[in-house]
Order: sequence, then structure tokens, then C-alpha cells
Amino acid sequence: MDPDEKQLTPPASFPSEPTEPAAPPRPIPPMPPSPPPPPPPERQKPLPPPPPEIVLRTMTSDLESLKESGGTYVAPKPFTPPELKKEMYQVPAAPPPLPPMPPRIPSAKFGEPQRTELPRIEELKAYGAPPIIEEESKKGGIKKILVWSSSALVIAGFGFLGYFYIFPFLFGGPASAPKTVTEQPPVTEIPIATIPEGTPEPIEESLPITEPVPQPTPTLKPHQTFLKTSDSISPASLANVDLNSLTAALRQEALKSLPSGSLTEVTLSDADGQIPASMTLSLLLPELTPGIVASNFDEDFTTALYYDANGIWPAYILRLRLGTNQSEVQAVISSLESSPNLVNLFLTSPGTPAAGFKEGQANGATTRYLTYPKKGAGLNFAWSGDKLIISTSYNGLKKILSSLVQ
Repeated sequence: MDPDEKQLTPPASFPSEPTEPAAPPRPIPPMPPSPPPPPPPERQKPLPPPPPEIVLRTMTSDLESLKESGGTYVAPKPFTPPELKKEMYQVPAAPPPLPPMPPRIPSAKFGEPQRTELPRIEELKAYGAPPIIEEESKKGGIKKILVWSSSALVIAGFGFLGYFYIFPFLFGGPASAPKTVTEQPPVTEIPIATIPEGTPEPIEESLPITEPVPQPTPTLKPHQTFLKTSDSISPASLANVDLNSLTAALRQEALKSLPSGSLTEVTLSDADGQIPASMTLSLLLPELTPGIVASNFDEDFTTALYYDANGIWPAYILRLRLGTNQSEVQAVISSLESSPNLVNLFLTSPGTPAAGFKEGQANGATTRYLTYPKKGAGLNFAWSGDKLIISTSYNGLKKILSSLVQ
């Protein structure tokens, strides 16, 4: 037996024979933690390239050059700035020394049990190691989370029981909102017609498709006056075919100064030519539509102005179409006596008539006339043969009948 080896003693829990007490084991020094590896040595920076040669000429260099060359030429001399000289001859600094290596720990003898002890916190701090967080702090945080979560569950359970069970039992529960019932209107059943048996099915007849026929525009013949003689003939052009333009054109013609008793024919036209009678008469008296006028009278008509001391009075002469029943047309004209638009036939308002239409005669022609408060104003509907004369002056009507073409 090796004299250095010691006999191990059995543990105290097992009885054994009395032996001599063994010598205590040799203490093993603690192992310090291995230091961090040293940083790699820095590479030595290469020397910078030599600065470029700078050639300068100064007064001193020129004098020295003249002396050396005997006054023949001047040679520039190289010049190096002092900053570049410092950089050229500056020696790079030596790298910092490496940290000292830790002492080598002697290895224990072979065969002896080795004890590994953890380094102390002070030693780790000396080497710059991060502090060690104890496990107790982690355990304490988990316990707090468990306590708070269990408390929240218990409180939620009590709240659920109190709201849905205890509170309704004590106070009868919350009042529920009344339900709104919307009444539906009664459904009325529509009777369905039943076709008796044996009734033949109707035959669908295909109706011919008729395209709308465009209405032809009234074609006017060259204007022929219904007056044998007149004092003058004056054309009047309308910008628009409406009542205002028609009245304005006649008023413009009435500004002419003519002697009393003069009769002037006015030819009305627009951009398309002569204005037909159906359009003119329907503007003055809307009761006479263009269709009524065109189906009973010729489109060519005569417009005239009569001048006297009391004013200027318009007149209109129309001729019945061939084959027209004159008595029927006279009934239509008689229906105009109650029209509120009779004032449109005058250039200015004649006032309110005192009485209704009366029957009279002028130069042998039968007339229906209406008097007004304004002096010289009198509306006349007269028939002479197949011609209808509408005059706003009795004296003007007599002048027209004396010059009328039969």
C-alpha cells in the first residue's frame, strides 16, 4: 500500500468496527474563473505616401538662383510645408499592452476528488461580469401573478352571482323594456277572375305600327294685299314670334308722323319670311289656336295701322278658305266677345268697356262692336263677303271697307 494513500472511513450511519481516526483531507484552493480572451492585436497602419513635391518661387530663392547661375536663369526650388513634414516623420503610436495573463492554477493530484466552487460575486464584479439574479425574485413575481389572477376570478364570480341570482331574488330583477308591436294592415284579397271552361282564347291581333307623320309647315304664297290703295307700305321684322315682339314692332311703326286719316299697310316677317295668319292671330287671341285659324282662314293676311287725331289703331284682314262654312266660322268669332284677351288688339290700354258688344253697320257691312272709355277706341268685328275685318277704330274700319278688294 502506498504510504500517501489513506483508508476511507465508512459513513456514520452504518456501524463498523472501531478504527483509528483518519487524517482530515487536504484543502483544495478555489479555482478562479477564466478571464475573457484578450482582444486581437491591432494591425499596424501603413505609412502614408510621401507628399507631392511643391515648387515655389520666392524673392530669396530667385536671388540665390541668380547667384548660382551667374545671372543667366532662375530655377524654382522645391518646398515642403511644415505640416506635411510632421506627417512624414511622425512615428505611429505603439499599440496598448495586452492585459496580464492570470496565474496558472496547479493541477490537483491524480485520483483525489476535486471540488468545483462557483466564483464569488465580488470576484465576478472585479472582472466586469454581469450580476447574478437570484431565483427567489422570479419565484416571488410568479406568486404575485397567481395571487392577483385568483383574486380577480373570485371577485368576478361573486359579481356574476350577485347580479343574476341575488339581486333579482331580493328586488324582483330589472324592469324589461316594453316590446313594441307594430300592427300590420289587413291584407285585402283581390278576386281573381276565372274564365269559364269552353271559352275560346282571344286571338291577339298584331296592330300595324304607324310612325308619327310630321306636320307640314304652312307654305305661303307671295303676299297679296287685300287693300286696293293705302297711303304707304312699311315692312316690320320680328326678332321672335311672340306677343311682345309683335306689339313692339307695331309701336315702332306708329312712331312715324303721318297725317290724320292715313292708312298704312305693315308686312310682318321674321328670319324665315312672312309670318302666317295662324301664328299672328293666336298670339293676339289665344282662344284661336293655330289649328283653328289654319283650318278656316288663308295664311296670307293684311295688317294695317290707321292714324287719326286720337291715336294709332291696328287692324287685321283675313279671308276664309275655300269650302269653309261661313256661318260656323262666324259663331266661333262671336264666342270671342267674352274673351279677356281683347285688349291685346290695341297698342295701348283703352280702358274698361262700359257695356257688351252691340250690332251695327259700316259702309253696308254688318258689324259687332264694343266701345271703350278712351276717345276713338272701338273694337269691331265686320264681315264683307268672305273677308273678316278686325279693327280697333270705327273710322279705320270705314277707311278699310272703302279700299277693300272684293
